[in-house]
Amino acid sequence: MLRDHLKKNQNLVALVNKVRLYLSYFKKNIDFLYMILIQSRYKKVIIRKKRKLLDKKLIKVAFFVTQKQLWAGQSLFDEFLCNDCFDPMIVVFPDNEDKINSNIFTTNANYDFFKNLGMSVLKGYDTDSNSYLASKNINFDIIFYDQPFPQIHNSLLWNKLSKDSLVCYIPYGFKIAAFYQSHFNMPLQNCCWRVFAESEWHKKQFIYYGAFKGRNVITSGLPRLDEYNKSSYIQNRSYKRIIWAPHWSIGSHEKEFHSTFDQNYKFFLDYAYANPEIHWVFKPHQRLKHYIVEIGLMNEEEVNHYYDEWNNLPNTFFYNDPEYFDIFKDSDALITDCGSFLAEYLPTKKPILHLVKSNKFSYNLIGEKLVKSYYKGTDHNSINTFIHDVVVNEDDFLRDSRLLNLALVQPNPKGAGKFIVDYIHTELKKDNLGG
Repeated sequence: MLRDHLKKNQNLVALVNKVRLYLSYFKKNIDFLYMILIQSRYKKVIIRKKRKLLDKKLIKVAFFVTQKQLWAGQSLFDEFLCNDCFDPMIVVFPDNEDKINSNIFTTNANYDFFKNLGMSVLKGYDTDSNSYLASKNINFDIIFYDQPFPQIHNSLLWNKLSKDSLVCYIPYGFKIAAFYQSHFNMPLQNCCWRVFAESEWHKKQFIYYGAFKGRNVITSGLPRLDEYNKSSYIQNRSYKRIIWAPHWSIGSHEKEFHSTFDQNYKFFLDYAYANPEIHWVFKPHQRLKHYIVEIGLMNEEEVNHYYDEWNNLPNTFFYNDPEYFDIFKDSDALITDCGSFLAEYLPTKKPILHLVKSNKFSYNLIGEKLVKSYYKGTDHNSINTFIHDVVVNEDDFLRDSRLLNLALVQPNPKGAGKFIVDYIHTELKKDNLGG
């Protein structure tokens, strides 16, 4: 009642709006000044790293990981490992987006994943005391964060660690959505020593939208796509294998909510039951399971049962690890409404069915070029047609137009990981130590 009364006071409303405007302007300027402060730190930090390299000491590199499913730096890690000047390590933290499992569980899951790969890994979260590692115990020369807003303790963010470390960022996925501020103007991206962009077009967006105007951005390509340069064993088989990769963003109104899972989850499982001659890989976005419970589409028991069903059939399995490129290579088609997969799957040269909601989802320029060359799934009939005609009968009539976009996705065919390591090594060897 009081609130409604105050809203009628036009002078008060105008004053409140003016205060909000000033506060927004003040915050924007504070953020900008803080960005300049952090960027100025790197001039001294890099001199110390150059001297360390001259003294024949190893440059310690850390990859901060909160979600193993977002891991996109394997080729980069391997290239650092092959260079005698660097000592790379994975530092794992809890997945704070996971509303089902505990911090201890997700930290241990992240740790076990990398440990099982034989990689050097450190827990950045003490699972005995349920606390984050103190920043004073972080002693790395270069730090890569796994996402533009990592949900870890404030003391472990770039604001603090940039005093002693060169902070870097590589995208965990190929950005094709029209989210220009969140993709190109996040605080981390503006405060990094270097951002390594997936294409020259993406670099130009950092220049246009970023507060730091892309002065810290280098075009490298996406290290995750270096997996296509590795040879893989592809089995001979008589059946077709299709990947279904649903996104987490279930919603009915907002344009940024583009998942079709709620419309299709029963259909795909029923199809797998009814057509045992076709094999399926269920590869959902890592956030989907938590979100289904959050919005009440299913309860925890129901969603666990649904996921388990994808492992119980002889012609299906659920895949949740970040190393999915062998799965991509050994498939016959992708059906998805995920953003990055629409770009990442393209180098397989196999057909893609883009699942589309009734609301219009906005793509950036590269995204628009890509999705125009894909088959469209707007309902169950169009999905059935794609499976029968394009996959089973191999009538892939969009293949030629689709493959015209390959150069957009892989601008550095020799490998982004090697390019980044060579770039950093060259920067640290430059003879400009200063006074």
